[in-house]
Amino acid sequence: MTRGDPESTTGHQAQHPTWLTEGCPAWCTREHRQLDHPDDRYHRTEASIVPGVAAARPSIPISASLQGLDLVVWLGRYVGESVEWVVIEPIERREPRLVLTVETGRSLVQHLSGQLARLQPR
Repeated sequence: MTRGDPESTTGHQAQHPTWLTEGCPAWCTREHRQLDHPDDRYHRTEASIVPGVAAARPSIPISASLQGLDLVVWLGRYVGESVEWVVIEPIERREPRLVLTVETGRSLVQHLSGQLARLQPR
């Protein structure tokens, strides 16, 4: 379905699927469709892609399993719920996957910044 299709919509169009009983948040870029499975009825942002390096498996030393990967980061909220969450996961697979409340995500950013500030500038 395309965005002009009467059976689909994004948060910024007039027509909505019958199950979409609320307006989309301003940040929602998800295309909502009448036939969306109930588990897929959520609002979400456009994903940010973060290229990086991470350990692929538990190993000693940790550096023995480092490999390149792309992470995706996006926000979401199920229709009819008030809890918003942030997802951080590899693009190539679903594990490891972090799903955090927005409050926990903000706390994580603060603590990551604090930890990284301990490193000497290069």
